[in-house]
Amino acid sequence: MLVSEVVRMPQTLPDDGRRLYDAHSWTDALTAFERADSAEPLPAVDLTRYAFSAFLVGREQQCIDLLGRAFRGFLDANDGAAAARTAFWLAVTHSTRRDAARAESWGRRMAGIVDDEGLDAERALVATGLGRVALESSNPADVKHALDLSREAIVIARPARDTDTEVLSRLTAGWALLRLGSTSEGLAELDEAMAAVTSGEVRTPLVNGIAYCSVIAASLKASDVARARDWTTAATDWCAQHPDLVPFRGLCLVHRSVVKMFDGDWQGALDEAVTASQRLLPIDTGHAHYQLGELHRLAGRFAQAEDAYRLANAAGRRPEPGLMLLRLAQGRTDAAAVSARRLNSELSLPGERAEFLPAFVDVMAAAGDHAAAAAGAEELARLADSNGSALPRALALTAAGTALCASGEAALAVAKLREASLAWHDLGMPYPEARARATLGHCYAALGDDDAAALEVEAARGTFERLGAQPDLAALPGHAPSSGPLTARELDVVRLVAKGLTNRAVAQELVLSEKTVARHLANIYTKLGIASRAAATAYAYDHGLLARP
Repeated sequence: MLVSEVVRMPQTLPDDGRRLYDAHSWTDALTAFERADSAEPLPAVDLTRYAFSAFLVGREQQCIDLLGRAFRGFLDANDGAAAARTAFWLAVTHSTRRDAARAESWGRRMAGIVDDEGLDAERALVATGLGRVALESSNPADVKHALDLSREAIVIARPARDTDTEVLSRLTAGWALLRLGSTSEGLAELDEAMAAVTSGEVRTPLVNGIAYCSVIAASLKASDVARARDWTTAATDWCAQHPDLVPFRGLCLVHRSVVKMFDGDWQGALDEAVTASQRLLPIDTGHAHYQLGELHRLAGRFAQAEDAYRLANAAGRRPEPGLMLLRLAQGRTDAAAVSARRLNSELSLPGERAEFLPAFVDVMAAAGDHAAAAAGAEELARLADSNGSALPRALALTAAGTALCASGEAALAVAKLREASLAWHDLGMPYPEARARATLGHCYAALGDDDAAALEVEAARGTFERLGAQPDLAALPGHAPSSGPLTARELDVVRLVAKGLTNRAVAQELVLSEKTVARHLANIYTKLGIASRAAATAYAYDHGLLARP
C-alpha cells in the first residue's frame, strides 16, 4: 500500500469532506469532516483525510489526535499496512513540533508493525524514518548511515510506485550528500525529488510542503542563490494556489525572507521574518529574530536591531556577525574589533568561517588592522575555491577589494571590486553590488579618477535610496546632512544617541551632566515630534547626521 492510499480508499461517507479534500479546499473539508464525525464516528481512512486537512490549515494538535484515532481504527480492522503508514505520519508530525521523543516512539511502533506482519513495501517507510533521524546527528558516520538508509528506501519505493516515500527519501539523501561535501550530487538528488513534486506525482499534500521547504534551505546551504530564488518562487506560487494553507511555518519562512532580502525586497523580507517569529516554536525563534536584526540593521533601525539580536541570542542563535556589524555601523569600531578578534579564535567549522569572514574583513579594515583584513580575505578566497559557487566567489572578491583598498593599494583593489560588482549584478543581489560599487568609488577617488568615482557613487546611492539603506547612504561622500530645527548641541546629542550611547555615556563624551543630556533629549523629542531613542536614531540616519565626524 502506498503512502497516499491511506487517503484514497473508497468510502461511502462523508462524500462532501472527501470531495473537498481532493479539491484541496482544506478549510471546507475540515468543516465537512467535523460535521460528519459529530453525526457518526468516521472510519479510519476518512480520519486520515480529516487529520491532513487539520494540519494543512495549521491545527497540528488536532491532526495528531485524529491520526491517533485513525491508527487505532486501522489496527482494529487488522490493516497493518495502513496502521504503519499512519504511525509514520504521526512521527513526522511530532518531528515538525520538535517533539523528538514522541516522534521516535511512533517510528519504533511503525517498525514493529512492519516486522511483525512481514510487510514489504512499508520497509521503505521504516528506512526513510530512520534516515531522517540519523540526518539530525553531527557525526559524519551517522550522516553516511542516513544516506545509505535513504537509498535503501528509494530502491524499495520506486518499483512500488510509492512516489511520496521516494520523494521524502531523496530529500534526506540530498541533504546527507550536502552534509558530506558532495554538493553537486546532493543538489542533483534534490532536483530529482522536486521533479516528482512539480509534475504532480506526489499525492499527499504534506509531502509537497516538506519538499519545497527542504529544497529552499538546501539551496541556501549550498550558496546557490539562483536555485533558492527559483524554488522560492515555485513555493510561493504553490501556496498562492491554496489560500487556506497555513504551511510551512517557521524556518521555511525565514529562508524565504533571506531570499527576498537577497533580491532587494526588504519589506517583503521583513514581513516574512515577522511572520516566522510569530509562528515558530520557541526553540527555533532565534533564526527569525536574527533575520529581523539583519533587516533592521541594514535599514538603520539600530534600537530594533539590538533588541532582535538580543532575542536571537536568548533563543540560542549566535547574534554574530550581525551584532558585530551593528557596532561598526554605530561608530563603535573598537567594540566591533574586540568581538571580531574573539570570534576569529572561537569559530572553526568551515560553514561558520564562511559566514563570519566577510564581516571580519569589514571590521578589521575599518579598525586599521590591514594584516588581519588581508588574512581574512585570503581565507575566504580559499573557502570560495573549495565551494565553487558564485555567491562565495562574490563575497571573496569583495573582501579582497575591501582589504586592499583599506591598506592603500587602490589600484589592486579596483580590479577585485569591479569583478565583485559584476558578480553581484549577475547574482541579482543589489545591496552587496551597491556596497562594492561604493568602495570602488572610494578607490577611484584615491587614484584621482574623479569621474569614475562619481559614477560609482551615484550608482550606489540610487540603490541605497531605493532599498532604504540609511547607514550606507549616510556614509557616501557628498551626502549632505540636514540638521532641521536642532541646535548644534542637540545635533551632538542625537549623533551619540544614534551610535547607541546611554545618557551617562553621552554626558561623559560631551562633558555635560546627565540632567542636561536628558533636557536636550526632551527638547529634541518635542521639536521632531518623536517619543523614543529609536526614532531619534532613525532621524539621524534619514538626515545623514552620522556622515559628519
